[in-house]
Amino acid sequence: MGVGNQLQLLRDCPCGRHASHHCSALALALALSLAVELPPASAESQLAAAASEVGSADAFTPYGRQYALMREELARYSALAEDDNWRPLGPGQTLAPGMRDPRVAQLRGLLMQYGDYRLDDHAAANRDADEYDEQLQEAVRRFQRRHGLKEDALVDERTRARLNTNPAERAQTLAANLERWQQLPKDLGPRYIIVNIPDYSLRLIDHEQEQFQMRVVVGKPKHETPQLTTRMTRVVFNPIWRVPPNIALRELLPKGSAHLTADGYRLVNHSGRAVPFTRRNVAGVRRGKVTLQQKGGPGNALGRVKFVIPNREAIFLHDTNSKHLFKRGQRAFSHGCIRLEKPLEFARMMLAEQNNWSEARIERAMLSSRTQGIELENPIPVYIAYWTAWVDDEGLLQFRPDIYGRDDPEAAADATTQNDSRETE
Repeated sequence: MGVGNQLQLLRDCPCGRHASHHCSALALALALSLAVELPPASAESQLAAAASEVGSADAFTPYGRQYALMREELARYSALAEDDNWRPLGPGQTLAPGMRDPRVAQLRGLLMQYGDYRLDDHAAANRDADEYDEQLQEAVRRFQRRHGLKEDALVDERTRARLNTNPAERAQTLAANLERWQQLPKDLGPRYIIVNIPDYSLRLIDHEQEQFQMRVVVGKPKHETPQLTTRMTRVVFNPIWRVPPNIALRELLPKGSAHLTADGYRLVNHSGRAVPFTRRNVAGVRRGKVTLQQKGGPGNALGRVKFVIPNREAIFLHDTNSKHLFKRGQRAFSHGCIRLEKPLEFARMMLAEQNNWSEARIERAMLSSRTQGIELENPIPVYIAYWTAWVDDEGLLQFRPDIYGRDDPEAAADATTQNDSRETE
C-alpha cells in the first residue's frame, strides 16, 4: 500500500472513544509503518497531522520503555510485511545441526529478517551456504527462546510454523498487545504481581526489578481466565473449596456420596449446616439453595493455600495437587482460576512484611489442617494480562500462541467481558 493511501486510510479510520479494537489497532499499525517509509521530517509532520485527525491520541500514549519498544517492533514488522523478499520456509524433513539442505540458506535469510541471525564477516561469506552451521544453531535457539519453544535447534514442524507466521499477522498481534497495555494503569505501582496468561507465568516486580517468577496453570479455552486489574488482599491457608454449581453438578455429584465424603466433601445449606446427600439436597445445589464444599487440608482441590484477589469473576490464585502439569509447555487446564507452581515460596514473599509471620509460622500454618485467613496489611496490585507479544528484560521480542483467540479483531471487543456464571477452581 502506498504512503498516500496509508495516510488516507489512517484519516478515514474512526478511532474515537467508541471505535472498534480492530480500527484503532489498524490505525496504530499504519501510523507506525508510515514512520518507517517516510523520511524522518516528513514522517513526523504527516504522522502528527494524520493522528490529530483521527480524533483520539490514546493510541499514541507512551507507557514507558516496554510500550516504546513494542512500537518499534510494530514499525519493523509492518515494514517487513511490505517486503517482497519475505518468503516462508518450505516443507521437508526436520532441519538439524550439521545437515546440508537447500532450505538452510532460506532459513538463514528468514532469521536475518527477524533479527535472530547477526551478520559478521564469516557469516556474510556463508550466508547462502546450505550447511546448518554453529552460528545458525545459535540463531535458531534464540528464535525458539523468543517463541516459548524447546531450545533444541531442530527446525521441526512447530518451529517451522512459528517461522512461517506472516509478518502482517505479527504486526496485528503487536498492535493488539499495544492496546492491552493501554488498558492498564499508567503507574503500575512500585511493587506488583503480573500474570501473563499466554506465557503461563507469574512475576513479582519490585521497583522495576523481578523479585520472583514461577509457572502457572490458567483456564482452558472454554473456561478462559479473564484479564483483571485488582489487588491481593488476603492469604488463606488450608482453604475450604466452595464448589461452583456447574462443577458440582456435572463433575462431582455424579461420583456418589461415598466417594465425595471420603474426599472431604459435604453439602451445606444457607445456614451453614451440613445436610445429607439426598436427592432433595442435591436438587438444592441446582437451585442455589445448597452448596458443595470440600474441607481444607491435604487433598483439597485448592491445595494448601489460596490468595484472594477480589473481582466479579470469582478468580483467585491457589496451590494445586496436580503438580505434574507444571512440566508441560501448554498449561491451560483449569476452570479459570490460576494454579501456582511455588505456592509456599510465594506465601512467604506475600507475608514477608506482615507482623509476626515468620517463615516457620507460615510453614506450620500451611501444613496444619486448620483453615486460617490473614488480611494483608499492604494489599499488592495484581494485573492478570493477556500478552501474546512483549519485549523481555533482555530486549528480546517474545511471541506466544493466542490460546483464547483474543488477537482476532472480532474477538478483541469481548476480551474483557466474561460469562458471569464462570466456573472457578
